[in-house]
Amino acid sequence: MAAKLFNLLALSTLAILATSFQASPVNALATGDHHFGRGISHAHDALAKKKRGNSGKRCKPRPSSIAATSSTSEKAAPTSSTKQAVSTDESKKPKTSAPAPSASAAPVSTASTSGGGSKVGLAWANGEDSSLKFYKTSKTKFLYTWSPSYPSEAKSLGFTPIPMLWGFNQATQFKNLVKQGYAEYAMGMNEPNQEGQSDMSPQQGAQLWQEYLQPLKALGYTLVSPATTSAPSGKTWMQDWIKACDGCTFDILAFHWYDIGLQKFQDYATDFHNTFNKEVWVTEMAEQNFNNGPQASPQEIQTFMTQVTAWMDSTPWIGAYFYFGIMHDMQNVNPANQLMASNGQPTELGKLYIGA
Repeated sequence: MAAKLFNLLALSTLAILATSFQASPVNALATGDHHFGRGISHAHDALAKKKRGNSGKRCKPRPSSIAATSSTSEKAAPTSSTKQAVSTDESKKPKTSAPAPSASAAPVSTASTSGGGSKVGLAWANGEDSSLKFYKTSKTKFLYTWSPSYPSEAKSLGFTPIPMLWGFNQATQFKNLVKQGYAEYAMGMNEPNQEGQSDMSPQQGAQLWQEYLQPLKALGYTLVSPATTSAPSGKTWMQDWIKACDGCTFDILAFHWYDIGLQKFQDYATDFHNTFNKEVWVTEMAEQNFNNGPQASPQEIQTFMTQVTAWMDSTPWIGAYFYFGIMHDMQNVNPANQLMASNGQPTELGKLYIGA
């Protein structure tokens, strides 16, 4: 009898121990990879997360099975969808003096090629979302999606859509879509100087441009350069790309900017314009600190928005600008910069931006 009682006690103890060591449920949401649910092939599906010490704001296209081009070294699109950071330490800023662009890339004039009128653009990450109609005003003009495609209603709403060759992975789609009459402008690669973005050497960028973008010039397209980050490597990459791209031409110089303060932005934009002697488009920007400093308050961002857009509107060599971001998930960028509310309509800052 005592032996039976002992066995029962032993079994009970084992059962209690087994229960106490059961595995905890695993959170099924991966925090390192964020995607926008859109359900259309031409959506800009992921934004990259900032990484300190490099360069800012990264936007990535939908992952694609499109192969790299035959004339360029084969390179898969980056799979990380996290945003990465800009180093804007004053001591690391590019110097204002730089080698002059090669003769083949030199402009005839720095007069705006954007056709006059509004300069306000939408960097649209929401695919065919019907909320696009809320963002068309007399003040908004341009739209791009970090891909060769654009929403089917873009033109009928009155936008000027701009296809982009984001990187190697979009080459086939870009070639198939971007024909004569498809659009007026075409944009080059997204942050080619940044790991985790299109990430290519200036020489690879030159090959990609020569095969896919340069031929569009003869079809009447206005060509927008690759858009580098505001890290010091951005300006260097652009200078090296111009040297490598023999016979290449582009009409507009694009760059991205994330930092705090109107004066810093004005200095950076002016330096880029003076260095390359081109019309400038700011194809991503926000007042965002990625250098461990304090973030701007909503009121400070509203003031920045008012001042910076007024300055860009009055600066003849700036042809267009695209504030970040018209999206629900700001991907590690200060949400006080958000232009889209949860219902898809513009926030108060968004209304200020689009003139609603």
